[in-house]
Amino acid sequence: MADTQVLYHDLATNGVLYLDLAFDLHVLPADLLPYVPLFARALLETGAGQQGFVRLSQRVGRTTGGIRPKVWISAILDSQFATARLFLRAKAVPEKGTELLAILRDVLLEAHLNNQERLKQLVLEEKASKESSLVSGGSHFVDMRIRANFHEADWAEEQIGGVSYLWFLRKLAAGFEASWPTLSAAMERIRSLLVTRAGMLCNVTIDAASWRRFKPELTSFLAALPSSPVAQSSWQIGEGPSSEALIIPASVNYVGKGANLYRLGLTPSGAAHVVVKYLRTTWLWDMVRVQGGAYGGFCAFDHRSGNFTYLSYRDPNLLETLDIYDQTPGFLKRAELDKTELTRSIIGTIGDVDAYQLPDAKGYTSVQRYLVGEADDIRQRRRDEILGASVADFRAFADALAELTAYGQVVVLGSEQAIQAANTHRPGFLHAAQVV
Repeated sequence: MADTQVLYHDLATNGVLYLDLAFDLHVLPADLLPYVPLFARALLETGAGQQGFVRLSQRVGRTTGGIRPKVWISAILDSQFATARLFLRAKAVPEKGTELLAILRDVLLEAHLNNQERLKQLVLEEKASKESSLVSGGSHFVDMRIRANFHEADWAEEQIGGVSYLWFLRKLAAGFEASWPTLSAAMERIRSLLVTRAGMLCNVTIDAASWRRFKPELTSFLAALPSSPVAQSSWQIGEGPSSEALIIPASVNYVGKGANLYRLGLTPSGAAHVVVKYLRTTWLWDMVRVQGGAYGGFCAFDHRSGNFTYLSYRDPNLLETLDIYDQTPGFLKRAELDKTELTRSIIGTIGDVDAYQLPDAKGYTSVQRYLVGEADDIRQRRRDEILGASVADFRAFADALAELTAYGQVVVLGSEQAIQAANTHRPGFLHAAQVV
């Protein structure tokens, strides 16, 4: 295992072996990123070797607790670069470890990526899934679209899961037969770049005695995989318009506005999470949801990148909601936080940071923290900053939000009528594009 990173977590797992294989997506050129979700599904849903899709699925179900792909992308602490991984998350009883590794070897090396009919079905399923989730998950699409302008990690996530990905799928589905040679070549190219020992990371969660038995099997499994040098690709973020409207056939809107607060002067501190918790449960809840009539009004903050977004869910308003966002700095400046209210926000925030986890989640969270550079001392410092949050932190956050008011980017996913009305009131404010 000399050329493959292996992380091991000695935890009591009640007799279950948890194995995560992580493949570095940063070895892919940017134009291959939208193909990644299709590739991830194709590994397990096209058949492998002498087995078709049904027989492979039966084999997985018969001998393991499941194998599922997961794409995970995050900003790296104190960096403008992303860590991006395709995980194959697997589990089995230790006695079935050999068979689990045999299945993983087959899907990695012999998956039927040239199965045209199956790939076509996957494209259509992905397209239908994204289209059906536009209304139910509109805030998530808006959030991704805004953040994509500020950090490589968020840009990559939008390429493989946001509106950009939906547009990619539509183009692929509309002329599938003509696109098939390109799609087939992309699948094989991704496999050749990703499936290599040097670019892999193995994350194992199991008790020590079971690990001693499993380790030689894992070593043999890795030795059978290709070994080729890896090189990181450069991903160029393409900035969108400062105010964008995405039209969907709905009578409600999803209204977002955001910016990178670190670039606007905010000093990184765990106390920011306390302010965000306070805004979600007071001002935004009261103004956007209770008074504005939206189903939800909230905000999100990524302490790793510094990206902050205001968001509304199933919102009958548009410009009115943006006005509420712009009034938020003034609310924080005026807020008279007594000790009880501040303590309540601190306790709620700590509960989020140190939520209870089962053993498999502990192992997976640990590898995520390793990949972003979030060591234990950094996490402890963030806890201390949360516990020590003060009114001064609220005022500093308000100053950064005042800059966001002036320079933040707006994305609206909503009805054509509401978008037209907004542009009538503020000519040329929103650059509109049809989504559905």
